[in-house]
Parts: sequence; structure tokens; C-alpha cells
Amino acid sequence: MILHIVSKSPFTHDALERCRAALAPDDAILLIEDGVLALATPARFLDAVKAHSVYILLADAQARGLDLPAAVKGVDYTGFVDLVATFDKSLSWF
Repeated sequence: MILHIVSKSPFTHDALERCRAALAPDDAILLIEDGVLALATPARFLDAVKAHSVYILLADAQARGLDLPAAVKGVDYTGFVDLVATFDKSLSWF
């Protein structure tokens, strides 16, 4: 199980696309920093990752004025640390 951490905007980088291509069935995605901008087009993003758990760093989403769709779980910084500790590995995409 890998936690994929995406920090770059899908509108200016290909980090999220590369992440999606590498996802295994038990993996999850955590959007942080400008990676949260994937929620600017939530239907497109969530359809692409619907078989996976998706988390978002709440502080980054709030800073960018984004709402959380029901399918996305918001976490604070403590939740971020908990996720990293829960998964076997974490992989940052940038």
C-alpha cells in the first residue's frame, strides 16, 4: 500500500497524471499544496481515481477556496502524519 502525495497543480504539471498511471488497487492519493487544484474540476478528477481513497490537506484547500466533494476525505496536519504512518510507503509526485 502506497500513499501517493501530489503537490503540483494538474493544470501546469503532469505529476497527477504520472501518479494515476502508477496507482495500484490498495493505494491512496493525498493532495497537498497546489495539488488540491485537481478539485477545481472535481468530476473529472474523481472519475479518474474512483477506485482509490482520496485525501486532501484541508488547510491547502481552504487557502485556495475549494470545497470538498463528499468522495474526498479532508485531513489536517495530524491526519497527514497519521496517513504517512498508516501506509507501507509514501511517494511524493512533483
